Order: sequence, then structure tokens, then C-alpha cells
Amino acid sequence: MESTNNSLYNNYLLELISKNELKNEFQNNLKIDLYITLLSLNNSNYKESIYLEELNIIEDFLRKINNLKVKIQLKRKETEVDELLDKIKNIYTQNTKLISNYNKENIDIICTIETKDTKEITKVLDSLTKEKIKKVNNKDYYDKLRKEINDKILKTNYTIDNNNIKIDNTIITLDEFYDIFSYLLDINNYKDIYPNKEENNLHKELILNIINIIESKTHLNNEIIPIILTNLLPKSIPNYENINTTKFNIDNIKITDLYSFANNNITNNNTAKWQKILIPNEYLYKRIKEIVSKGMYYFNGDNFVLKNIENTSSDFKISISINNIKTFLKDNLEKLNTN
Repeated sequence: MESTNNSLYNNYLLELISKNELKNEFQNNLKIDLYITLLSLNNSNYKESIYLEELNIIEDFLRKINNLKVKIQLKRKETEVDELLDKIKNIYTQNTKLISNYNKENIDIICTIETKDTKEITKVLDSLTKEKIKKVNNKDYYDKLRKEINDKILKTNYTIDNNNIKIDNTIITLDEFYDIFSYLLDINNYKDIYPNKEENNLHKELILNIINIIESKTHLNNEIIPIILTNLLPKSIPNYENINTTKFNIDNIKITDLYSFANNNITNNNTAKWQKILIPNEYLYKRIKEIVSKGMYYFNGDNFVLKNIENTSSDFKISISINNIKTFLKDNLEKLNTN
């Protein structure tokens, strides 16, 4: 993932690790990287049922608002109108995030319908219906773009120019990108990936933190770690021997891999170890990238944990302190800037 000026954006990420100071000129890049991080945490797990459920909810919401308008026009009993109004408010409360994706004019929906002014209610209906029709008409186009982007975004550098994002030969507006991937802002669209409840809770906590950053509910903090790790996925490290992986703790690794490493003549002192066996930097770095691309990581106290799951069990797990992985990421970004 690459900004219009990759070196400047790398420097910006370096500043974020140290100071967490946001700069306006890179807000689009950072927001895109937040979405791409969520995409990896979601493991590109988009399903048709997400669209169908969303459509059912918004259609039910619009239908009830229209019924409210009709009841007011027919001067039905106040209790009957208020009962329907409560149902509408309940749907809104349970699906605020989803409905907001259709509220492009930022209308205060609840305050408007509470006025019981049929002209104002019509404006709400017209605005939301217009966006619903647009989404329905664009469904096939959005499905196609989503698949193209899913296939490329973790492996291909992107550029941003004039409110457009380009990934390889795919070019769309930033608004289209956010619209296509709006489902990533709903925690219910993320499945449990670990057999352990505690690990799933830690995984979901990280996802919620990133969602809240996108929605400006919280500030960026240690979440910069997975953002940079995801940003590094399509980038090539010129010399694995120059990477320092000594601070990674090897908690679980395939025994067959260990046997193969035992016979290696590794003279590099910058490698991680399992007991007395040195783990080649190239192997470890590629495994890190693989696990990051699948979103299999979480924070546990002061540690960042990467744990791969295959067929409900783990074949690889490493951990590192937050301070040490920040140093590791700084070192890698600096090396990219000098190449």
C-alpha cells in the first residue's frame, strides 16, 4: 500500500509510532490503511447474506416510516402513531450504523420523524430511498470491485490522487471504496477465528478499537502496529539478514521446520531463537506477513501476539512486547526509506 509520495508517508508512519500526531495531508492514506487492516482482520470474509440482511433492515425501516406518514395524514389515534414511532426508533437504535450509510444528507432522522411533520418525514423517505436505490442498482458493480480489490489490496501498492484510489488497474473514488467496504465497520461481520474464547475477545477488542478510530470515537494508539504491519505486506525487504528479529519469542512452531533449521549454518546474530535453534529471518518475516494478511493477531497486555490457526489448531505462534515491535517496525520503515 503506497501513498502518492511513499517516502513522505513512510516518514509519517514513523512519526506516528513515536508521537501519535495526525497530519491532515495523510488523512486519506491513514484511513485507507485502517480499512485495509480491518479487511485483513475480517480475512476478506464478505458474504452475500450481509447485503441481503442490510437490504431487509433498510426496507423495513422505510416501510414503517412511510406507514407513520400515512397514519399522521389519516389522523389516526395519537397512541397508534406513537406506538409505530417507538418501533421506528427501536429499529434505528439497533441499526444506527447501518442506517447512517444511507443517510448521506446527515438528516437528524429521529428528531425529524418525532415532529410528525409529514413534509419533513417525506424528505427523510426520499433521501434514504434514493440511496437505497443507488446501492441496489450498483450491487453488481460493487461486488465486482470488491472482489478485484480483495484479490489485490494486500499484495499491491496503492496510490491516492484527487480523491481517487488506484490499486493496480482498478480505479475508484474514495467514497466508493468506503461504501463498498462499509460492512467492515460492523463488528457482527467478523467471525471468531480462535478456538479459545479469551483470544477471540482480544481479537474483537482490537477490531472495535480500529472501527472506533475510523469513526473518530477514539484516538490512534498501539493500533498503529497492525496498521504498519499491513502497510508493509506488499513491500519487499531487500536483505533479510539486516532484519533484527531477536526480540520475538517463539511460542509454537512446527517440529519439521525446527529440524530443517537445526542443520542450517546461520552466522547472523540478528535472528530469533527457539531454545538453541536459530530461526532464519527470511522464514520468520514471511510467516509474520502471512499471519498479518489473515488478520490472526491481537494485543495481550503489553504484548503483541501473532498466532496462526489451521484446521482449528495452531501451528505457529510468536509474541513480542509492544515497545520491541515498535522498534522493529521503525527499523523496517527506515530501511525502506534508504532503498
